[in-house]
Amino acid sequence: MEKETIAEKCLEFIQPGDTIILDSGSTTTEIAKKIIEIKGLTVITNALNIALLLGANPNIEVIMTGGEFKPPTLSLTGQKAADFFKGINVQKLFLATAGISLKYGLTYPSISDLVVKKAMIDASDITYLVADSSKIGKSAFASLGALSLIDYIITDEGVEEKHKQVFKDNEIELIIAEKLK
Repeated sequence: MEKETIAEKCLEFIQPGDTIILDSGSTTTEIAKKIIEIKGLTVITNALNIALLLGANPNIEVIMTGGEFKPPTLSLTGQKAADFFKGINVQKLFLATAGISLKYGLTYPSISDLVVKKAMIDASDITYLVADSSKIGKSAFASLGALSLIDYIITDEGVEEKHKQVFKDNEIELIIAEKLK
């Protein structure tokens, strides 16, 4: 339910005509389901499931990276996927994560993900980290880097006060997606 609430909140930041990157992940898949009716979008993704979901809509241009197939996330990863983003400039990135650690920053389950996530960030004007609050304070195997890599975090109401302060201290705007009543 949190993922759907977060995805709904993301709609406030996506306009017709935008060019965006949708990272692979369960929350970004929910975003894809919500944006299907927005006309004139260009969506770049490394997620096969997102490409299939959006590709059926003639009003959305879908562009896929290349790379190595990663079955658990239905994504393309590795250096080839990262190289795709060289020379590309987009307005917004909706980035997923496995964990948001106060010590290790943004963390992921695989080293091959790191080069892709970094390339996505470098290609984007604004980075929105989309993650439910259960990932805050957790860490996964590989660290991408400091929280300062992102501009905004969109999460649910479950974020703890101590974590709100950490985001504030790192000049990251926290956007809370409130459950629809």
